[in-house]
Amino acid sequence: MKVSLCGAGIGAGGLDFRDFAELSSRHGFDGIDFGVGGAMAAAEALGGVDVLRARMAGIGVAPATYGLDVEWRGDQAAFEKGFDGFEDRVRFAAALGCTRCCTWMPPASDRPTSQWMQETSDRFRALAQVLGRHGARLGLEFVGPHHLRAGGANAMGSEPTVWTVDATLDLIAQIGEPNVGFMVDSYHNYTTGATGDDLVRLGDVRIVHAHINDAPAGSTPATAIDNRRVLPGDGVIDLTEYVDGLRRAGYTGYVACEVLAPEPVAGDPDTAAALVRERLRDLGL
Repeated sequence: MKVSLCGAGIGAGGLDFRDFAELSSRHGFDGIDFGVGGAMAAAEALGGVDVLRARMAGIGVAPATYGLDVEWRGDQAAFEKGFDGFEDRVRFAAALGCTRCCTWMPPASDRPTSQWMQETSDRFRALAQVLGRHGARLGLEFVGPHHLRAGGANAMGSEPTVWTVDATLDLIAQIGEPNVGFMVDSYHNYTTGATGDDLVRLGDVRIVHAHINDAPAGSTPATAIDNRRVLPGDGVIDLTEYVDGLRRAGYTGYVACEVLAPEPVAGDPDTAAALVRERLRDLGL
């Protein structure tokens, strides 16, 4: 496994793509989680994707994964607008050296569950087919915290969708494309009772990307709040078991620390990145 730097929780919002890559390099990360738009702007400023790829190779940082920038959660018009030009962005990312694209799924929706499943599988199928033409994979992240589910305190909708490993596997089967898998997250595993054995049964073929973070002291799987995460080692999740599960699964991709919280984990991006890297090393990463 390799480690990539994620911008969440480190106060990196003011950094452009090149600054973020250099931050990653300074603190010993293997790659970065990035947005295609920022990477395309950097390539244009430097004179092309080949130049940007060479610059990244020169500082020892790879493009690990990029976020899906098509609005698939809304109405059909929004999806079609975002889908226009998607293949160009996928082609660019592949030329940069990145073939992993990820998105998260809400655990509830205001559309009937059967309608949501059909629309979502149809949209993901279309996206996966574009990605597949360029050797890329799509990682789907289920979201586990109870308060976001239908009937929860901060429900994302009135009807249930997908928030477990097995339900995500069912959705992937309905999509029917071989390049669709999971973006796994220690927080979502914790809030749904997923274990290292669940990661093993997915295997490297089904794990596209991995996030790691912790739940604050006093949390339980039923009470953990999605945007109140803490650094690995500061909370109650058994992250050794999570990392061991990834290893036993034969996972060969990247692990990124994603700390969704009201405030950054440190006062500046360099201090924060150094702290994140230290915590990952503590877990053998």
